[in-house]
Amino acid sequence: MVTKTFKIYTIEGIDYNAVIAKYRVLCEQGEWDIDENSISVYDGNAEFIQTRKSRKPLMDYTRILNKAIYLVHTIAYRHATNREEGVDGASIQYSVLQKVIGEDSYELLRALQKLGYIEIDSKYIIGNSSKHYKVIGNITTAQCSNYTILKYINKTKQLLKDAIIKRLATTEFKTLYGESFAETYVRNLNKFKIKDKVGFDSYIKEQISSDSNKEPYYNFITDSFESDLKIYSIDNNNRIYHILTSLERELKEFINIRFSIDCKNSHPVLFNYFIFNSKGISIQLSYFISSVLINIDKDSIYPTPNNYYDTEKLRNILISNNIEKSIIAKFADDELLYVWKTTTGRFWDDILAKHQGEGYSRAEIKEQMFREVFYSKSPKIAWKEFAKEFKRQYPNVYNLIMRWKEPLKYPDLQEHLIARKKAVRSQGSTIMCSQETALPNLMMDLESEIFREVLKSLFRKRVPAVHIHDAIVIPDTRAKVDINQVEAVMREAYKKIIGMRPTFSVDIYK
Repeated sequence: MVTKTFKIYTIEGIDYNAVIAKYRVLCEQGEWDIDENSISVYDGNAEFIQTRKSRKPLMDYTRILNKAIYLVHTIAYRHATNREEGVDGASIQYSVLQKVIGEDSYELLRALQKLGYIEIDSKYIIGNSSKHYKVIGNITTAQCSNYTILKYINKTKQLLKDAIIKRLATTEFKTLYGESFAETYVRNLNKFKIKDKVGFDSYIKEQISSDSNKEPYYNFITDSFESDLKIYSIDNNNRIYHILTSLERELKEFINIRFSIDCKNSHPVLFNYFIFNSKGISIQLSYFISSVLINIDKDSIYPTPNNYYDTEKLRNILISNNIEKSIIAKFADDELLYVWKTTTGRFWDDILAKHQGEGYSRAEIKEQMFREVFYSKSPKIAWKEFAKEFKRQYPNVYNLIMRWKEPLKYPDLQEHLIARKKAVRSQGSTIMCSQETALPNLMMDLESEIFREVLKSLFRKRVPAVHIHDAIVIPDTRAKVDINQVEAVMREAYKKIIGMRPTFSVDIYK
């Protein structure tokens, strides 16, 4: 009888004997951390407290080896197949790992981390329900015939599938999206096909020949399109993930996409909502101001003799468009400039132009700015060059962002969190899981609400659409879909939810 084999992912050169030895030491030691109450300003001594009790490790070598191989496969597979913009590595639900291999998952993860095989990222990652893991070293594949490992892998797939089905069936999801939303979404998702298989395969072959580490990702993409497409996951901010959210831009040329429309400077635009809210300006007035700003040409306010934007001219143009002086006076110069740049889609372009010749790509600029400013958990900027640059150019905008790093200090921000169900009030106090990530979570939540509104409207018009976070994607089918029609729906949603009129970018695929 021929034993069936299957593919697993692993880390090149990994020493499983060392992993198991470290796992056993960690089990027996438990985990200790500094007791913050023991720290004194008068001396450097500090006491330690046990944060995880010691326990007896699993001594059966074969059983713990199978668990270790499964765990490495899961992390390496997720890392190799993830292509989210600005994310190096991938998020994994620890609760799933725990259900598959039990408490050993904790010490095995720590062993892999301490031996330098993985990094466990402490920075904020969109959708804060999962930790973020990154493989250090080369990811390779191997054939395996171990039934126990296959059982672990299949159980993981089933748990993730069940989690999606359960989430789609919740009253919360159906209240937000409607009864038939998920069914319509998946049906639209399956309208996307590979239109140029020869070109698709040729491109993938070329990429793998230049970098063999890319093979797992391209195998994942190929396998996905050979079966029914589905929703992979929905994060805590109701952001939906599927094959298109993982698809490289270059591969989209081989898929039957008619066109896509995205919001330029989408996340910086979302922060305008918080700026206007801090001034006590209504959604309706915010939209009116935004509608005036979007039509102000760069040549009208730049350059001045010192190569600066003339914010006084910006103010005068707004006033000449019947916006009261008292309203405009609420904005500092840098706030007004920030809102104008993000509304007109110039924010990233201006930063990229400033760093021209330094070797940065647009994606790298965005990643650094998100990491150091919008999504940073720490207000310290000593080693954050992009944060320093942002603070110099937009000091008042930066100060508002910093307030949002500690929102529980401010009653107005507390109310905002409670209103959007990101915090609760209990016994006179406002409570939330992690206030340091309040701002990015709120921004993701707003984005999710906007595109939920867009999709529901398009579905009512029988437009076969799906979305990739801040973009709407339309397949090339017989359906008659007009770009202006989709853009109008998107503009209305931004108006309704955050009172902004952003600039949109359209990509038409041949």
